[in-house]
Amino acid sequence: MQIRIAKRAGFCMGVRRAVNLVLKALKDEKAPLYTYGPLIHNPQTLELLSQLGVKTLNKVEDEVPSGVCVIRAHGVPPKEKALLEKRHSLIDGTCPRVLKVQALASKAVREGKAVVIIGDKDHAEVRGILGFCEGKGYVVNSFQDVEKLPPLRNYVILSQTTQEEEILEILSQEILARYPEGEVINTICNATEVRQREVKRLCDKCEAIIVIGGKFSANTKRLAQIAQSEGKEVFLIESPEELPLEEITKYSSLGITAGASTPNWLINEVVDRIKEKISPLYSLLKIFTFLSFQEALAFFLLLVALLILNPSTLPQKILYLPIFALSFQFFQKNLLQWLNLEAYKFYYPGRERFLRQKKKLLFSLLGLVVILSLVSGFLYQPRILSLVIALIVLCFLLAKTPFSRLLDLIFMIGLLMYLYPLWNTIFLWQSLYVILSLFFLTLYKELVYIQSDGFLPKNFLSLALGAEERILLKYLRLVYLISLLPFLWLAYTYKTWHFLIFLWLIPVYEVLLYVIKRRPLGQILYLENLILLPPLAYLLIAIIWVYLL
Repeated sequence: MQIRIAKRAGFCMGVRRAVNLVLKALKDEKAPLYTYGPLIHNPQTLELLSQLGVKTLNKVEDEVPSGVCVIRAHGVPPKEKALLEKRHSLIDGTCPRVLKVQALASKAVREGKAVVIIGDKDHAEVRGILGFCEGKGYVVNSFQDVEKLPPLRNYVILSQTTQEEEILEILSQEILARYPEGEVINTICNATEVRQREVKRLCDKCEAIIVIGGKFSANTKRLAQIAQSEGKEVFLIESPEELPLEEITKYSSLGITAGASTPNWLINEVVDRIKEKISPLYSLLKIFTFLSFQEALAFFLLLVALLILNPSTLPQKILYLPIFALSFQFFQKNLLQWLNLEAYKFYYPGRERFLRQKKKLLFSLLGLVVILSLVSGFLYQPRILSLVIALIVLCFLLAKTPFSRLLDLIFMIGLLMYLYPLWNTIFLWQSLYVILSLFFLTLYKELVYIQSDGFLPKNFLSLALGAEERILLKYLRLVYLISLLPFLWLAYTYKTWHFLIFLWLIPVYEVLLYVIKRRPLGQILYLENLILLPPLAYLLIAIIWVYLL
């Protein structure tokens, strides 16, 4: 089966902004924290917010203690906002595009014009816009509604931001044909247009379409309606559990899109469920990834490359060191996973479920790798077991803090200390690259999870740094560029161009940044495994440098 995922799906700018405002309020420990009405039309996100202690106010008059109230992305009528301000400290999460429509409605009324809104009269956004019309607003959603309009002379036509372009065009032309002294202002959000064009594009290439989103979400329902109008079989689902797996596997091509209130982690979950059903190889990749094999392997490859670059001084028992590093890194990454298991359900619930379901497998593997790491570490150098004890203690002490993200670096530095007899200028500069490369991979993994639109735990290093996604991308480029400076210094010091071969790592890092910047949907397993690219490239270059140059 061929699976095509819409290039633009999931959270729109306004929804992401509203969610981020709630996350910031939670981080700042503002309590009690409320949203006025459901923050967004997605039941899974609302459930997670509830578990985090965010309560929903359904009416201004709700008898609750005064606190901080976030206005949802759809906006509210000005009178309700004024009443809320008397009882709570407000954070305005109204989408900037909705604010623009509200401002246009208010301006029209001040100029003595009536306002016709093409949209759903029961939708929160439309009710909010009507509040700015001061009794001069009319809502139209069908030809029957046009029939009910009073005679209009001086008026403007606005639209709900999630309205379908074709409906706006048809209804506005019908109104103008009856009352020609009006002005049409297209206020459909660009994100809505893009998503609707995307679903039509998918319909041209796919036999069936899956639309993910809340069943009460207007824009989600419109995506499903567009796909149906194109003659496609449509499955509108709110969660992966609703997937009719047996039915959809009969199609040779499947398109997947999602409403503007659907988080990326939910899209990832749906894609994961389908791929796991149709591909045994994908199932193996999932086990490999969820047990953090790729992270242990990346660490192992960097260490092996570093050792290869110093072949003349390596003792015979050095072979035990990479085995120790691989096995203990696997243990350490999975121990940290287990200690932070509860946090996963807020941004990577599929991983949390997997780890709980595979608990016996996980602990059996941990028992084996502990034995392997202890034996290999003892064979290399008995004193290295003190590093094992220290790191396990640090895992328990730092698991819930951003410092836990630095344990890879601490482990590598610890190993380098036990390699003291190998120290020379080249080795130390290469070691600096390895440490900075690990730091790059740590930030890269966090960026992958940031793009899931989930509620990230406080132990994320990027959150502690206060770095937004755009800034984090700049940090990543800066870190990898700094990590390559040792090679330039070595080339200058030893007057040989051979060290410049390591600059071939630049395109490898740029590929990672290019891919992550595009925010590909439904590809989280592949994005996680891309961390293997820089270590593999470094190992390959190290082999070429030692044996061919």
